[in-house]
Amino acid sequence: MPKSPIYDYLAVPDSCGLGKRVFKKLFHEYTKLLAADKKAFSEDIERITWEYTLKPSTIPIQPYEDEQREYLEIAVIDVELSEQRRTARIAEVMHRAIPYPLLLVFRLDSCCALSTAHKRFSQAEKGAMVAEDMILTRWIDMENSGKVERNFLDSLNIADFPHTHFYAFYSALADRLLAFACSRLTGEYRMESQSTVERSRRERLAACHELEVQIEDCKAAIKKETQFNRQVELNTELKELQSKLRNMVRVL
Repeated sequence: MPKSPIYDYLAVPDSCGLGKRVFKKLFHEYTKLLAADKKAFSEDIERITWEYTLKPSTIPIQPYEDEQREYLEIAVIDVELSEQRRTARIAEVMHRAIPYPLLLVFRLDSCCALSTAHKRFSQAEKGAMVAEDMILTRWIDMENSGKVERNFLDSLNIADFPHTHFYAFYSALADRLLAFACSRLTGEYRMESQSTVERSRRERLAACHELEVQIEDCKAAIKKETQFNRQVELNTELKELQSKLRNMVRVL
């Protein structure tokens, strides 16, 4: 099957190419999967391919090590799906299972979604890695993308990422996925310049998501409420939540 156009945007050098199939049974053998996870892998995944390995011998980027993390290489994993519904769960399992920082490229027909997650050493288990700050983008139709999606895709050329070391490189990639996640609320794709700002941006995005949940809960409560006075109270609460969300989006 031809590669997705997403790889044209990433423009990973041919020197990094691997194209090695990864069999689903490996995740069953080396990862503690719940029954629901096994079902998702069995039913939703058509094929897994280790498309690229970015390491010092394939691309001029240096490894990164400190007390918390070790970024010696980055793997680009292509996951062909037959179903979108459980993509987030599959992404979480794969980020946990493979110790390298990953770019997961999920594909279904002409659409794709990307996922990253930073890795750090586990404090509870020596030698183990913990995946954190996972981001999974919304699905993008590569044949019919809008302006925001195109701006995001245009920003993915890895030649524009920092090449000082793999942590800086991967952080730049994750920041782009975060900015794209924010664009669902802001209506525009906009990068922020400092990693410290990106951390607060991640927290602000999480706060927006929480407000969205509260708004939906409030709307559901209004529909069920039969007492007029309580309906008035709930509508007032809804307006306050919507105002908070608008204010939060302005600084997103």
